[in-house]
Amino acid sequence: MQIIKAEKLTWIDIKNPKDEDIQWLKNHFDLHPLVLKELLPHLDYPKIENFGNYLFVVLFYPFFDRKTSRTIPFELDIIISKNYIITNHYKDIVPLKAIFNKCNLYEDIRREYTDEGPAELLYRIINQIFLACFPKLSHTKRNIDEIEQQIFQKEYKKTVTQLSMVKRDIIGFQRIIEPQKLVLVNLAKEAQALFDKKFLPYFHNLISLFNQVQNILNTRHRTLNALESTNQLLLTTKTNEIIKLLTIFSVIVFPLSLLAAVFGMNTAYLPFVGGPQDFWIIFGIMMGGAIAMLVLFKIKKWI
Repeated sequence: MQIIKAEKLTWIDIKNPKDEDIQWLKNHFDLHPLVLKELLPHLDYPKIENFGNYLFVVLFYPFFDRKTSRTIPFELDIIISKNYIITNHYKDIVPLKAIFNKCNLYEDIRREYTDEGPAELLYRIINQIFLACFPKLSHTKRNIDEIEQQIFQKEYKKTVTQLSMVKRDIIGFQRIIEPQKLVLVNLAKEAQALFDKKFLPYFHNLISLFNQVQNILNTRHRTLNALESTNQLLLTTKTNEIIKLLTIFSVIVFPLSLLAAVFGMNTAYLPFVGGPQDFWIIFGIMMGGAIAMLVLFKIKKWI
């Protein structure tokens, strides 16, 4: 637990909460038992609840895990009233940590971030969380550009694997971001009642920022789907060409094999066999048949 005291608010930040942290909050703040109960276990969904003189907000920060190449959610619980803000989390949330460190180390920044009270600080925290999404979105764009280049370099098999990984990452990103829109919309309504109306444009700005992130994600997803369809079409076309060539080869070779088998039969009489030019006659018949079939395939535009 770390605490920052400013002129208009107190900020308590808790990482990896323990029972003693919950007990401390219970002793120092008039928090509902349901809120205290939900601070310890991980939650799977964002939410906002109004408890009269404070709000309980649960949001999720999308974190890109380089080891698994996927985006996973980091939970952030926020309790905010007119004179304090409590943040509770289980992992380091980079934007939150950056704001806390600035406020802790630099008095001028602390005044700037807290001079309008907890509502302004809440806005700055959520705003930085969504702004932190844009570098991740730029990273997905680079991956998509690389996939597009690989497709038209005919690296189909390699592209299939990379498409699956990037698609999983974007789907994970969407699954974290999209459920939070309702929380932001309700936050704007509840904050208007709890705080001054002048903060309403700030929370509407958060909704606009969310919509921007969501639209980019949806565009990335649609682009990936289009690239996946293109790659699948090209891969199918290549496979069909290979099957076509093998089929033509089989159709040509089968009659020749049959003819060779006929002349290889151990019978009393076979035409051409035993003559001075028997091999070349039989070989000429086989080559003539192969050429005739190739000409037929060309006329039919099968090759």
